[in-house]
Amino acid sequence: MKPMSSLRKGLGLLALVTCIALPAIATAHHSFAIFDQTKTITVKGVVARFVWSNPHISIYFDVPGPPEQQLKIETGSVNAMSRAGWKASSIKAGDAAELTFKPLKNGDPGGLLVEIKTAEVTLSGGG
Repeated sequence: MKPMSSLRKGLGLLALVTCIALPAIATAHHSFAIFDQTKTITVKGVVARFVWSNPHISIYFDVPGPPEQQLKIETGSVNAMSRAGWKASSIKAGDAAELTFKPLKNGDPGGLLVEIKTAEVTLSGGG
């Protein structure tokens, strides 16, 4: 009977660790729920910075004013965007562009990319 008791204790401990760890893992990555999917905004401006990294590619985009503002726009992961035809060289700092995005629900300057158009490319994003 001792082996069964040890097995039960081991399974109980495994269940406890799983219950503690899963919420931490799940919250380590935000969902797209932070973006207002009911609104779509289109602006023209200049790419300030293009960050080709995980967990999401980011585009920092300067929009002329008044008031001037810099948007932080997210897309999908490098892997997902590569499969959609994106490359690390697709967008460059200094590119003039038209950007369409789903804004952040909290009103901060940024959102989820729907599409970006430059003189050279038109790319769809995660939105």
